[in-house]
Amino acid sequence: MDLSVDGKSERIPYSSHICQLYSKVTEIAGVTARLLRAGIVASEKCLFAAAPAQVQELREELVKLQLDVDDLIAKGQLILSTDREPFLSNGKRFDPYFLLSTHQTFITQALRDGWKAVRISIDMTWLAGELATPEQLLKYEALCDAVFTFQNRPIIALMHYDYGKLLPSLVVEMLKLHPISVVGKFIRRNPYYLNSEQYMIKILRMHREKEKKESGPPERGGGRD
Repeated sequence: MDLSVDGKSERIPYSSHICQLYSKVTEIAGVTARLLRAGIVASEKCLFAAAPAQVQELREELVKLQLDVDDLIAKGQLILSTDREPFLSNGKRFDPYFLLSTHQTFITQALRDGWKAVRISIDMTWLAGELATPEQLLKYEALCDAVFTFQNRPIIALMHYDYGKLLPSLVVEMLKLHPISVVGKFIRRNPYYLNSEQYMIKILRMHREKEKKESGPPERGGGRD
């Protein structure tokens, strides 16, 4: 299973969780099309969710790769979604646990329908850009890493982020959670990849410290009469 970027390829096993940091949304289609094509050839179910323009670009790239997109959609092997609601809690709110549960349901149903595995690709900037806090994004990525990697789930997930819209500190933290990342025209294996369980503990600690700061110092008791 190869991830190919600008002529360079990496072997991608199941349970992989990949991050693409892009500067232009047009960078999404080429990387994703090749990844999904490999899955389609291997009898895997594939899903891509993004804004209408990016979905159209992906469709065109798949056609260039000699795939009959309409037939793949008709037989249920390929889903192209421009609707955010199914991935948001109550159709409106970004919830890391809810989004992960949609992936789990997708895997279960695909295997039940006879597909060998799944591939999921979502433009996270389109999905959660104005809805999610940095802590929520990191929690989602850590959860995915824990579930997919450590439970050995039959999935390859490729999530896309516009790094120009992320805080520099968030980009650094995001990269720590992915063993393989695509940045521009480069595929990079991450020597600083962190254990997701340890990272979740770190996120929870950061969240508690943030809550303490927002609530202010504890009130002092009254003085003696």
